[in-house]
Amino acid sequence: MNRSHSIYSQASALLTRPFRLVRDRFWRAGWAGAYEVGYAARVSVWLRWLIIAMYAFMYFERTFSFPASQNNAYGALLCVLIVFNGLVHFRLWSGRPLTWRWMLALSAADVVLVTAAVWISGGFSTLFSYLMYYPALALFAVLFTSWRLNLVWVSLVALAYTLTCLMAGDGIDLADREEMILLARVAVMYTVALAVNLVARYERAGRLRATERESALQQERIDLSQSIHDTAAQSVYMIGLGVDSARKLAGDTNAELSETLEATSQLSQSVMWELRRPIDAGRLFEGRDLGTVLRAHTETFQRITTVSTRMKQRGVEPYLGVDTRSRLFSIAHNALTNAFRHADASNVYIMLDFEGDCISLK
Repeated sequence: MNRSHSIYSQASALLTRPFRLVRDRFWRAGWAGAYEVGYAARVSVWLRWLIIAMYAFMYFERTFSFPASQNNAYGALLCVLIVFNGLVHFRLWSGRPLTWRWMLALSAADVVLVTAAVWISGGFSTLFSYLMYYPALALFAVLFTSWRLNLVWVSLVALAYTLTCLMAGDGIDLADREEMILLARVAVMYTVALAVNLVARYERAGRLRATERESALQQERIDLSQSIHDTAAQSVYMIGLGVDSARKLAGDTNAELSETLEATSQLSQSVMWELRRPIDAGRLFEGRDLGTVLRAHTETFQRITTVSTRMKQRGVEPYLGVDTRSRLFSIAHNALTNAFRHADASNVYIMLDFEGDCISLK
């Protein structure tokens, strides 16, 4: 049985390999990022609501004198569009992820609905319904930045529109050279799709380069913090141990020497504490929470300075960008530094509060 299952799996993988290659070549390589998907989805949802409002106004005001059957078809199409767009809007509002399957279905539904509107309006003779193809193609070009996939998609849309114009209403009058108008409309489809795709690819490449630079910078900060920990911090720590040992050996026999060693010991503690700032801040760039890093930082402060330090956190830490976490970490570090150098504090308390609509650091 295991052998037959293995043969079936190998045969299935062999048969589906061409489809997987096409999928990886056309779709996955050209799928936009989360930012582009979310932005395009929100824009498309509100654009559909605008189109729905326009169609509803014309339907209820009877702007055009269509037969009763055609008006009923418009009403049914309007209801389908409201339900469909409401479902997508609810998914966005609830924060659910939008995968490429969802967005492909969204683009396909747009094309089907526009084609249905063109058919109901009379095919080629429609005044404005065919114009809805252009934003639908632009949305697809933003979501899928592969020019090959866009070329295939716009060709399918152009074919659907051409067949609709030939079969619906009075068709195309060759005597009036309406086929040239049809070709012009199809050419505009290709122009819109490829132009938007070119812009989307250019912007996406720029964002990817910026992301790569930011990742490289963060990695440099992490490497720097590790390097400081392995070299300078260890050296300062050993110097501090040597100074403390010298203080014990010197005792009270030489007051001037004792004062010098005491000042040197405090200086080594201060330097050691300042070196902990880039070391512990590097953990923020590794993706750790602010509360976790700040708690470890306060414990290090207590070990270095022997000042009793406690930290308390209230609420659950929300998602915070690296810049925000770094700024809050710097505020806490500077406060601890002032308490050690200038306040001569014996106890330090830190409160990190995430409850409510704001973040409080005391």
